[in-house]
Amino acid sequence: MTTHPIFSSAVGRLTAVCFAVLWSGLTLTGCLNDDNLIGENCYDEILNNGEELIDCGGPICDPCDPCENDAWDPLLGEQWVDCGGSCEPCATNFNGVLDEGETGVDCGCAGCPACPELCGDGLMNGYETGVDCGGVDCDACPTCDDGILNGSETGIDCGGNTCDPCECLCDCTNGIQDGLEEYIDCGGPNCEPCASTISWYNAGVQYFGDATASAELVGGNLQITGISLTGAQVGFVVAEPADGWYNGYVIALNPTSLPQAAAYTSTAGM
Repeated sequence: MTTHPIFSSAVGRLTAVCFAVLWSGLTLTGCLNDDNLIGENCYDEILNNGEELIDCGGPICDPCDPCENDAWDPLLGEQWVDCGGSCEPCATNFNGVLDEGETGVDCGCAGCPACPELCGDGLMNGYETGVDCGGVDCDACPTCDDGILNGSETGIDCGGNTCDPCECLCDCTNGIQDGLEEYIDCGGPNCEPCASTISWYNAGVQYFGDATASAELVGGNLQITGISLTGAQVGFVVAEPADGWYNGYVIALNPTSLPQAAAYTSTAGM
């Protein structure tokens, strides 16, 4: 029996030493380490190990080339995204400047995109007055007095990075029903209204609930109240969903499939 080394390599703390064994005309190969795995590295041409781009950035690799990271790095001297400064010069139709022939910054010229197409690119260009907002093409930029929960606000026109702190102990963005919310992150004086409620048809006319809908599970039946007809009550029975019940579960009422059983009573008739 003759043993010949094939290769020996070291990666970090892992070492692989492999041999070929010649015995009775057979050649067997193997490695001395148990799993022969190569450790985390920055040259496998795979985006892994927390890398920002393939084989660069993250906790163990060298920083990525700022001229290839699809980001505008003005602190590194870039004029626009991955161009200018130490990078290649910017093209005239992609430089963050209103050039001759353009109707908006980097748009509306021969070879340029249409200005409305720039409202989602993460840059302030076109006719925008803020990043992807304002101007004639994009949605209005968030403000602290527009009566809308937007921007970084945690309540309507309060909280976040730019508005005054909210007077209430509320956060309309945390996925929790708290403060004066009627449901998770909606309703009450500080959050956006919750999505509507109950509606039903009678003789071709659609009716909507005129009060906040409430629901409770009673004896295995789900009872819904808060609809406009005097004394009205709608009840239905539904088997437990395959993924179980959870807070906020939505049931689509389809006459051909759901409810499995239903009853309606009202002193006003129907």
